[in-house]
Amino acid sequence: MFTPAFLLTCSHGAICLALMLRILSRRNPPGVSMAWILLVLAVPVGGALLYVMIGERRLGRRWIERAEAERPVMADRFARLAGESEVDAAALGLAAEPTARLARALGGIAVMSGHRVELFSESARILQGLINDIDACKTHCSLEFYIWHHAGRVLDVIDALVRAAQRGVQVTILMDGLGSRPFTRSAAMHALRQAGVEVVVVLPVSALRLAAARADLRNHRKIAVFDHRIAWTGSFNLADPLEFKRDAGVGQWIDAMVRIEGPSCAVLGAMTAAMAFLQQGPRGQDMGAPSVVLDPAVRPLEVRGPVALQPFPSGPGFAYQHVESVLLSAIYSARRELILTTPYFAPGESIVMALRSAARRGVAVTLIVPLRCDSRLVQYASASYFADLLAAGIRIERFDGGLLHTKSMVVDGEFAVFGTVNLDLRSFHLNFELSTLIYDRAVAERLLALQRSYLKQCKPLDASLWKGRGLGRRILENAAQLASPML
Repeated sequence: MFTPAFLLTCSHGAICLALMLRILSRRNPPGVSMAWILLVLAVPVGGALLYVMIGERRLGRRWIERAEAERPVMADRFARLAGESEVDAAALGLAAEPTARLARALGGIAVMSGHRVELFSESARILQGLINDIDACKTHCSLEFYIWHHAGRVLDVIDALVRAAQRGVQVTILMDGLGSRPFTRSAAMHALRQAGVEVVVVLPVSALRLAAARADLRNHRKIAVFDHRIAWTGSFNLADPLEFKRDAGVGQWIDAMVRIEGPSCAVLGAMTAAMAFLQQGPRGQDMGAPSVVLDPAVRPLEVRGPVALQPFPSGPGFAYQHVESVLLSAIYSARRELILTTPYFAPGESIVMALRSAARRGVAVTLIVPLRCDSRLVQYASASYFADLLAAGIRIERFDGGLLHTKSMVVDGEFAVFGTVNLDLRSFHLNFELSTLIYDRAVAERLLALQRSYLKQCKPLDASLWKGRGLGRRILENAAQLASPML
């Protein structure tokens, strides 16, 4: 006779075997597959449940169907919007050309010339700039942010959006279902809807959605577009740092944004519209209607300035190592100097190998990270890489002026990668992100000056002192690194 214990053991074994076969049937990096197999085997029931919830990049059947149907339409729209502003990658120089070609092949968006780009690094100026552009907007504005936080000067942004809607501007706002969850229940949200603002909650969190899609896939983008002529993007969430997470113990969040005028603004607007379309569904269905910026009548804009740039979207709907490949290309192209800033550093072995290789071939590599991070697990995982980086001659600086949230990379002072992507596996594989590749020495120099201003508030990590940290700390760091493929 089979006892309950025997039947339970057999059932658990069968579930583990089935999940192991499922994991092995998918083409994941070896570290990711091994981490999940170990978790399923080591944690009875809990490991299996966790894999079912977040083990695969499932967006849901309807989302995927819409994405597949929209992909060729968007490729054609991006090509049309680029128009005569498209730049041959060969004209960018030997350092930038390979990265530009790879980004075009993977993201489907060409390098475009004719932009005016301003860099903003003070939150008060960013928020006031957004308010000014909303107030000047005539026909359509869209704002897509991971976090909307209803406090401080963000309330002034909300008021500006309400005014815009009341004077007939079509206003569309997108927010992440988890990052902005408190906002969705706020009086500010109610005021926006009452004014006629189209509100799209991307990837909403619910028990029903858990059955169809992975719960922790997030829309991490930050994009604001006004009349297809002006766009903002960067690392800044729609949250006043004077009010946001004041009790987190990491200080104010430090961010940067670029304000862009030129032909790529219409491309960024189409990107936001596509996200709204994927979440809501096509016109005529019960899920709502896409935004006006999907209108084929939108045309490329006149030249505004000398800057060439290339928007690069990434996310779980793309190939697995999509944005990681572009970052690797940029790192390997460096010949003299490479400076990177990121709030979260848990990038996996390929990025670490590229950084070490750059340093060993004589590139001056500087990595700037926060001294205090709001994720303890990521902070320990980051620290597990530091010894290898220091041994290769990489300079690690820890920012002590708040939570440095700017995500940037400047290569040889010639071109830059700037946007929403953290140097961690979550940003690489699980979040919808936007990077802007800027092929202009003057803008790269301005971003380089911002990075050097961060260095004035940094504490350098000393290699000899780092070696002396305790065994318990090293074990904790390496255990966190093992978990990083599942973050």
